[in-house]
Amino acid sequence: MTIMRLYIISALVIAFLAILFALQNTNLVTIQLFVWEYQQSLALILLGTLAIGVIIGLLVSVPSVIRRNVQVSRLQKQTESLTQQIEAKAQAVHSEAQKTTAVQQNYEELLNSLGVLEPTTKLIRQGLMPQAIATQLAQYQKQADMAQLPALSVLVFKALPVVEDSYSLPEVFATVAKTLQQQALPNTWFYSDGCGHFAATHTGLSQQALTQYGEDLQAAILENPPVLTTGKTVELDVSVGGAIADAGSAIASDQLVQTAEKALQEALQRGRNRVRILRAA
Repeated sequence: MTIMRLYIISALVIAFLAILFALQNTNLVTIQLFVWEYQQSLALILLGTLAIGVIIGLLVSVPSVIRRNVQVSRLQKQTESLTQQIEAKAQAVHSEAQKTTAVQQNYEELLNSLGVLEPTTKLIRQGLMPQAIATQLAQYQKQADMAQLPALSVLVFKALPVVEDSYSLPEVFATVAKTLQQQALPNTWFYSDGCGHFAATHTGLSQQALTQYGEDLQAAILENPPVLTTGKTVELDVSVGGAIADAGSAIASDQLVQTAEKALQEALQRGRNRVRILRAA
């Protein structure tokens, strides 16, 4: 709006100057062009010359304006095409997400019907973890080159409210389970006993990487404390213990779990919110 007003004011000023110039320059001049000769006032001649210059300038700029309009039209068509493609992709992703959610719900219902899931956290029952580790170790032993197999590790968590409230514990533990699943790396399996103890198994991490992974999961829980339906935020105390074993080592699943529990006890002895990782041997 301000630019338009400036244009109008500028046009009025130029028109006023042109009229003033025409009134003050009424002298006749002779114009000769080839065989033509005619007389006209100096003001009209100059104003006519100015008008011809403006017309020539407009004619010169017409091709660039047409070219710009063609480019804008082409870009608009490309934008519309890309927008349609994005909308189609978004619909496809939404459809696949719905299918994935349905499959996950069916999978959870199946596991729940088999008694595999812990009802509060919807994670695998922690009592099944030694059996799962034993199965994985048995699969390792069938491999020809065990030295090339990834290390197997276990993390155990104890996440309890600083101020315990038995009425809110199920809601707190369910929230912690969701946080762990959101921050999980691929090939991680989570377990829970429904009473504040969580566990995770993972393959392919070194002891240093496992320590970092445990610290990241602990930080995710502490930085995103559970918020109850009443609006109350629950402060947690999260201690982490872990054990790691090379795939080629002759170690039983119970020993790996016991080493992780030992590391958790050492973390608890060192104070609040500590992480301790041991190598099982």
